[in-house]
Amino acid sequence: MAAQNASQGITFEASAPIQARPAVVWDILTDYRNGHPNILPPGAFSDFRVVEGGKGAGTVMTFTFHVAGANRAVRHVVSAPDPGRTLVESEPDSASVTTFTLTPLDDGQRTQVHISTVQRGQGGLRGAIERLLTPLLAPTMRRIYLDELARLDALAQRWTTEASGG
Repeated sequence: MAAQNASQGITFEASAPIQARPAVVWDILTDYRNGHPNILPPGAFSDFRVVEGGKGAGTVMTFTFHVAGANRAVRHVVSAPDPGRTLVESEPDSASVTTFTLTPLDDGQRTQVHISTVQRGQGGLRGAIERLLTPLLAPTMRRIYLDELARLDALAQRWTTEASGG
């Protein structure tokens, strides 16, 4: 995972192969009622609620994010600029954007999932503090994302059975 401090902001990211077809992974990620909430690490996310929609683009959700001893209320709006491949969760009141990118592996039998969050840097004192703390936060964010990817992998391997009721 890289924590970059570029002019466009600070980026936290992680990737992992998921032992399921891209369509299954996409179905889980875009299902904000039964799929996506089940891959969120409980130590990092709580109070997850769907405000509008619930399936894919147009969904609005809220949750509390816990990291480095701080709690932050988050409101995300979902878009799918490249359906089946790219899912974006953005904060309208902030400069934070999280992107899930799916890449087929092994002739579509598995899926490489890349999670990337870009947080635009602040100016002034807040920005200076942010730049100092970012290297300390990077390992924590990496653990959170790797946990989320492991939960996604485990759910994806049984999703077809669960989704069909069997």
